[in-house]
Amino acid sequence: MRFVDEAEILVRSGKGGAGCVSFRREKFIPRGGPDGGDGGKGGDVVVRANPDLLTLYDLRLKRVYEAKNGSGGQGRQKNGKAAPDLCIEVPLGTQLFDLPRTTEDGEPAGPAEPDLVADLTEPGQTFVPCQGGRGGKGNLHFTSATMRAPRFAQPGEPGQERRLRLVLKVLADVGIIGLPNAGKSTFIAAVSHARPKIAPYPFTTLTPNLGVVDGGLGDQLVLADIPGLIEGAHEGLGLGHRFLRHVERTRVLLHIVSAEDTSPEGLFDAFHVVDEELRRFDQELAKRAQIRVVNKIDLLSPEALAERRAVAEAAEAPVFFMSALTGEGVEAVLEAIWRAARPEEPETAPVSPESSGPEMF
Repeated sequence: MRFVDEAEILVRSGKGGAGCVSFRREKFIPRGGPDGGDGGKGGDVVVRANPDLLTLYDLRLKRVYEAKNGSGGQGRQKNGKAAPDLCIEVPLGTQLFDLPRTTEDGEPAGPAEPDLVADLTEPGQTFVPCQGGRGGKGNLHFTSATMRAPRFAQPGEPGQERRLRLVLKVLADVGIIGLPNAGKSTFIAAVSHARPKIAPYPFTTLTPNLGVVDGGLGDQLVLADIPGLIEGAHEGLGLGHRFLRHVERTRVLLHIVSAEDTSPEGLFDAFHVVDEELRRFDQELAKRAQIRVVNKIDLLSPEALAERRAVAEAAEAPVFFMSALTGEGVEAVLEAIWRAARPEEPETAPVSPESSGPEMF
């Protein structure tokens, strides 16, 4: 399945059915009078959050969504049938922006920037961008003492039309960030059943991957593996600019660097590169709680690893050391994730590296 996190669609609600002009004509019933029924209501367009969906791919394939029109009224006071609502399902975390209207010349007829009209973060949450038109009233409603036989009825109201931009922001408890080839995908594969593509070269991961860590007793954590950030990502360099928004909703950031990119005297330099990109992208995001991890310690000699541990201890900055490939230190990192993401739960929350989770995107 292709990971698609943006889409633009055109939605139209249904027109209301027209009211009916009719008169009762039956044998032995003189002056039967008007009996035209009302038109039915047009269908609404409803956008609903579906937790089973992962991307906006289907909305890239179909761009126009139109609800059905209401049926017209009939004689003998028969009202027209209301049209069913048109439901568009989107993943959790989808934001809806109202795109500006354009004139015949293609110029914006409203504000240049799209307005946020809905943020669907709860399962089953709905938003109605376009309401169906009301049905027109039949001539039965227009009788009066001075108008005994009205020969007119109301037309149905027209439907509404809107252009929407949909933007998906992945909902996850923990966002895994770091430079390319730091071992983020290896870590998420080690602690969940997600199976992202893993290879020994930068930018192996081109789309976010989700994994679920099962702590037992029904407790779960959702981890999002964000594609590698590089210096200048906030300006659109690399893949980071496109996917930085996917860490905005996370509670905790798991910052992973490769042991190959560190030195004892510059242990924190690798962390600083990504921290600076987060700060330039969003000041609040830069203040988010972080768990810092040095991965691939299996590539270091015992002496080199001891030097890096000593630097971290001297700086009094908590840094975890692990090897996602061999499993060394992974359990300690998981326990730190649980404490940071679920501070209201006891510290003895069960953690198991042999956890379950969904497949990757």
